[in-house]
Amino acid sequence: MPETITTSELSGFLNGVVQRLAEPQASDILSKWNDHLADDLGQGFLDSQSPGGIAWAPLKHPRPPGHNPGTRPLIDTGKLMQSVISNGSGHIETVTQESTLFGTSVFYAAFHQYGTGTIPARPFIGISEDLQDSAAEKLGDHIMTVIDAI
Repeated sequence: MPETITTSELSGFLNGVVQRLAEPQASDILSKWNDHLADDLGQGFLDSQSPGGIAWAPLKHPRPPGHNPGTRPLIDTGKLMQSVISNGSGHIETVTQESTLFGTSVFYAAFHQYGTGTIPARPFIGISEDLQDSAAEKLGDHIMTVIDAI
């Protein structure tokens, strides 16, 4: 059986959709997603690869005595990794209703992320394609739930 909707009802519905899209109220979802991001980035440190799965250049020289004895790059003192994946010194994580900011303020992070004349780039911050898809799916589901309630 057909239903009738008036233009004022349609206008009200569409205005509600636009408002929900402009203010998605998604901080809980983004906060939980950040946990997955931290896990993914932590695994990158352990696997010595970028968030996109590209292997980092190996160490040129063994570490000196007293340092992390492993051969994995970027895991010497552990400060950089802890600043990325947990609340270590330098950790940056800000979640709002509309966005998330995630990273590190450790001063030498950019040298490793982008490389220098003597240090090869070893990107450790970024969002894998799988995590991008996960974020899109979770936010899409959230927005559909909110729209259904209009």
